[in-house]
Parts: sequence; structure tokens; C-alpha cells
Amino acid sequence: MATIYGLPEIQGEAPGTTRILKVRVIEGKDLAKKDIFGASDPYVRIKLFRGDREEGNISTVQTRTIKKTLNPKWYEDFRFRVNPRDNKLLFEVFDENRLTRDDFLGVVEIPLQSLPTIVPGQEVLEKGYLLRPRSVRSRVRGSLRMAIGFVHEEDFPDMEVQPEDEEIRLPREPPRNVNLTRRDWEMVEANAANDASSREQGQSRSQGPTVPQGWEERVDANGRVYYVDHINRRTQWVMPTTPSITTTPTRGGSQNDQARAQFLARRVISIEDTMEGASDEDTGAAPPPQAPPPQAEPVGAPQAIQIAEDDPLGPLPEGWQIQKAPNGKKFFIDHNTRTTSWEDPRRQRQQDELGALPSGWEMRVYTDGRVFFVDHTTHSTQWEDPRLQNPAIAGPAVPYSRDYKRKYDFLKMHLKKPSNIPNRFELKVHRNNLLEDSYRGISSIRSADLLKARLWIEFTGETGLDYGGVAREWFFLLSKEMFNPYYGLYEYSAMDNYTLQINPDSGICNEDHISYFKFIGRVAGMAVFHGKLLDAFFIRPFYKMMAGKPITLRDMESVDSEYHSSLQWITDNDPVDLDLTFAVDEESLGQTKTTELKPHGADIPLTNENKAEYIQLVIEWRFVNRVRKQMDAFMDGFTSLVPRELLTMFDENEIELLLSGLGDINVNDWRTNTAYRGGYHANHIVIQWFWKAVLAMGAEMRARLLQFVTGTSRVPMNGFAHLYGSNGPQLFTIEKWGSANALPRAHTCFNRLDLPTYESYHVLRSKLRTAVENTQGFEGVD
Repeated sequence: MATIYGLPEIQGEAPGTTRILKVRVIEGKDLAKKDIFGASDPYVRIKLFRGDREEGNISTVQTRTIKKTLNPKWYEDFRFRVNPRDNKLLFEVFDENRLTRDDFLGVVEIPLQSLPTIVPGQEVLEKGYLLRPRSVRSRVRGSLRMAIGFVHEEDFPDMEVQPEDEEIRLPREPPRNVNLTRRDWEMVEANAANDASSREQGQSRSQGPTVPQGWEERVDANGRVYYVDHINRRTQWVMPTTPSITTTPTRGGSQNDQARAQFLARRVISIEDTMEGASDEDTGAAPPPQAPPPQAEPVGAPQAIQIAEDDPLGPLPEGWQIQKAPNGKKFFIDHNTRTTSWEDPRRQRQQDELGALPSGWEMRVYTDGRVFFVDHTTHSTQWEDPRLQNPAIAGPAVPYSRDYKRKYDFLKMHLKKPSNIPNRFELKVHRNNLLEDSYRGISSIRSADLLKARLWIEFTGETGLDYGGVAREWFFLLSKEMFNPYYGLYEYSAMDNYTLQINPDSGICNEDHISYFKFIGRVAGMAVFHGKLLDAFFIRPFYKMMAGKPITLRDMESVDSEYHSSLQWITDNDPVDLDLTFAVDEESLGQTKTTELKPHGADIPLTNENKAEYIQLVIEWRFVNRVRKQMDAFMDGFTSLVPRELLTMFDENEIELLLSGLGDINVNDWRTNTAYRGGYHANHIVIQWFWKAVLAMGAEMRARLLQFVTGTSRVPMNGFAHLYGSNGPQLFTIEKWGSANALPRAHTCFNRLDLPTYESYHVLRSKLRTAVENTQGFEGVD
């Protein structure tokens, strides 16, 4: 007997109002690692809803959990009675946890109007759907392979209707003899944010011309339509009109699967890196507009010109040729569209890569190969790219604060190393056991004054001297481990907010949790004392508790919006009809317990007169009382290195900057506060290529480049002018070094990048990316 979930069958309704939808959840591929040991326990929750995802829930069903894998195989079938016009399916993938809440792995939202109908006797069409993040801070990867389609109702005469809003979890076994790979299928993306426009585009595409087989139409982040050729693995802006002709040999199924896996992997990092990962020809704009051909003079014919290998603009796009007219002027031929143009297509490609130049500006190349810019509005020229002033490209401006600088200088003046301790504190750790080695080494120190000595960190098995760079890397990696929610000490503040808060149930996950919080407090105090940064951001009440400031209702809004809305409603209305008392119910590990906010609070009703006291007690319970022991242990460790009286002069925003630095990277500020050595200068052609490559990077890649050179991805408050090295303040430095075949190398102790003199921008960009993405430890002096 087939079980039908979703809408109930209504007698007498118009034919076609509801239909039976068959869903087969086949497998997941390359899911994110969430468990401590590098795997996950994934399951899929399928939700049929109308309108709002939560309030409009119709039916929910769940697959079984597959243990310890990143490539689970479910092969579970479900059938829903749906209304295709206003119902949608939501597939949420989670990692099952026994002690903490389940971790989010990705989501796919699918409108139902454009789904196909399965012909009797044929299999359901299989497709791969990329997992999408739930918010901009979600870290997801991988895809779901499913088969979804409408079936005829007479195919299931003996059906059992499942009531609405009932969640089902079925222990099904995978069917045997199922063809796992279908080479004639392609990966598609379900865009949950644009489902309404997707339906309109789907209807319009079904009526208009279709793309050839092997091609796919997509929309980028700016709303522009582009086309993907899955056969030749390339993209273009112009809609293809004929099937693509493959010039490469036919590949086997395993190679095709590998290519698909590589394609998915390129989407994992970020949208910016995804678009950047395509070739220059793929990321270029549409072919330049047709211009009148150059007027040929009676004497002579156009002469072909060869592009020099060291041309600063790089090679011409595929299908283009440059020639010189009889009058000596260069023009360009596009053999793809059989048109000519006076404009160099490589400059157009650069504008597409970094964004268009401001109105009235033009890019030109000087006789020695350097690029300069002409402002036709003011009739002036300059070497600096005017796009550096655009916050959308270079990043937001640096929020300089004189008050904060005075406070920070006062703090550093009073944080002095005692005279009766050794010159340095040595700590040797393994990268694979970083948290435990650091915990044992620091917790065993009886006097915290010893931690104020100069830090000397050594990673086991790696050669290098720590003049500050290794210590910065240690703080960065250790903060990733300490604040990892999977250890149970910290948890995410809300489902859609990835700031951290102390886990009130940390004692259940770790019996020694109090000593761990004291250890974390010591590490945070060491970071402030030695001028280092941590890679973590906490909820605003956490910083207020550090500063000893009261927590208000407004602070709850960014932590738990639903709880804030409830308390705000009580503030604005008479709550007597809610029948509440001075007690709150809390769910912990599947059990509900009642906590009184004050003595005999369960017998005190909430009224309009005492609601202000009730709200304040709820806030204190929510943020202070539940984690008082953990917070006291953290502050005990922190204040052993940084006195509390020095901390109280900062507000909660300044404490966040004190611990974590400035998260945004402003390229203009970065370039302004960069020093050059070994023959490089600001107008050197290689330096111009370097900053052009930085501008072309996404925010994530810029942070990784900064971490590669300085040891951390964070920028100090007040910007790059306040970077510190082993000898105190040390600007970001680029030095000429090595041969053109070598990769760039970094000295994190001195914030220095050794950059060879590469022959073109494209070589520099490729070498720089290779060095950043494939370097973990540093050989020699660090």
C-alpha cells in the first residue's frame, strides 16, 4: 500500500487541482564535514509547504540517517498529493548530533509547476541539485541527486493518506539493481531566493527558443544571462543556436564524473571565486559592437601584427586578430562574428573583470608597458586606477577612531612584561592535535605572568624560527578549534546567525568544561597582551559581560529575533491575558525543565505593572545566569593577563575589535600602506599587475592572501597602517626576488611578500593563486 503525504483528497474538486508527485531521494555527494573526525551523519528532511516555509507547512517527512559519510546513499521513495500552482518542496540536509542540535548542511527549494510527468513504464528522471546556503554566512557544499516527477493517480489504487503536519521518518532500504549514473543528465541549480522569477523564466523559456543539447542557460549574481557548454566546459554570453561540436575525444564515464565533481568543487568556495575560476575568455563580455571596417587606402593592404609574449594586456581572446591599416592605425578582427573594431577587446575584458571605469575615464598603455589612466573630464592623467575609490570594488572605508586609538595606546602602555620572568614562553604543538597540546601547555602554568613573556611557538615537524609570524598563525588556527561548536563549549546564537555564544549545556559535553573556559580566557588575554587577533565573533551580550555593562532588550534582537519580538510585544501591550508567571520553560536534550526567575516565581502572575521586572529577569536568565560559571571561568583566565579595570574603558564594539580586528579588507588602504623593496616601486609594471590581481579577487581570496603573507586574515583596527611584525609596527611589504619560474613566497614575521618579476599579468595571477591555495607551512625563516 502506497502512503500519500501532503494534501487530503477532496471529493468533488475540479480535475487537475491536485496531483500525485513522486520523489526519490537517491544520494548526496561531497557534503560538508561537520563531525570532529571529518565526516557527517546526514539525513534529508522533506517539507511540502505553501507560502511561508514555517507557517505554511503542509507535511514533513524524513529519510533515515546514514552514519559517517560525506557521500550518503538513501534510495528512498515518497509520494505527495500537491497543488502544483502554490505548493513547493523544501529539501533540507542535516548532520545528526546526539548531544547538540543537528548541523545544517544545505537546502534545495523546488517549485512544482515546471516538473515533468512520468510516462507509465519509464523511470523517474534523475537530476543533481546543488545545495544552497540558508544565509550569507552558511558554509555548505555538495549536491543532492534526486528523481522527481508527477505520476498518474490510477497507478496507486490502494493508497493510504497521511495526515497533514505529521513528521514521518521511514527506515527504508535502498532498492537493488538501480542504475547509479546517467551520463545524459546534467547538474541544475534550484535557486530558492528567486523561485517566483524562476517560474516566469521557465514558462518563457518553454515558449521561446531552447538551447542546444549539452548547453544550459543560467543567471549570474548581477542578473545577466549566460550559457554553459557542458561538453567543452566553457561559458559565453551569447545564446548558442547550433549544437556544440566537440573537438576532444569522447571521455569515459569515470572521467565525466570526475569533471562533474571538479565543476561542483569550483562552486564550493564562493560565488566570487566561482565566477573568477572561469577562463578569461569565458568571463569576458559579449563580442564588441560592430564597428565600420577601417577605410582601406589604395596603397597596400592591412598587415597582420603578432602579439608579443610580454604584452601587458595579455593574449587576444580566441578568434581575434590584430592588423595594421595602411594609415598605420591598429584595428581588431573578430572572426567569430565576422566584425571589426578599433577598440582592443583585451581592455574590454579587463573592464569586465574589475568593473567598468568611471564615466569620462580611459585606460592607456605607456611606451614602457605601464598602464595609466586618462580623465577626460579634468584633462589629467594618473598612474592609480580610479576604481580603487569605488567601495564596491576595493571594499569599505576604514572606520578610523581617535578615541579607540587613545584607549588602545593607554592599554598597551599599562600591559608590561614583568622583570622576574624568563625572556620567552616556549610551546611545542602538533597541527593534528593543536587544541589538546595547547590546553596542556597553557593550563599547566601556575603563574599567568609567565604567559606574558615573548611567545615562541613551534609546530612539530616543521622547520622555522618564530619571530611573530608562527605565533599569529597559532592564534588563528587555535581559535578555529577553541570556538568550534562541535566540541560543545560554544554554540551558534541562532539558526540564521553564525555568531557564537557560550553553550549552557557545555558540562554535559565536557566534564572539564570549566577548566577549558579558563584556558580559553587565558588564550584571549594572551592575544590582547601580545597584540594578536582571534578568528571568532561573539554575540553582543558576551562583549557587554566582558566590559561589565548591563544587557538590554535591544541586545537580544540580533541573537534571537523571535524571543525579542515576544518580549517587545509584552513591552508594548498588556500581558495579563497571556497567563504567564515569573518562570520560564527550557528544553535541554529533549527534556523540558522549568526555571523560576525569582523565588516562588511560578506563583507570581505577569501583569502590566511588573512586566518591566519580568523582561529584565528573562534577559538576565537568557544571557547571564545560565552561563555564569563558564563566563566567570573565562574572565578569570582573561583578567590574569589583562586587568579588568583596563577593560572597562572599552565599549562592547571596541572589545570586539580588540579581540578580532577589522574584518573588511579595503584594497585602497592596503595599497596606500604598502612598502616596496629590491627595485620595486608603486608604478612598476609588476606591482600594477599585483594590485590588479588583488582587485579581481573576491573578499574570501583577499583574506586568504592576507593570511598567507601576515599569518592572519584580520586587519587591525584603523587599518593596514597599524600592522605589526616581529620588530613592532611593520607595513605590508613587497620585495623583488627570485626567477620568473618560482612561486611567490611569504615571511609572516615581517609581513613581507617576495614577488618575482613575472612576464605578464596572467602568469602573475596564476602563480599568486597557486602559492596562496597550496601553502600550509613555511620553510626556512618565517
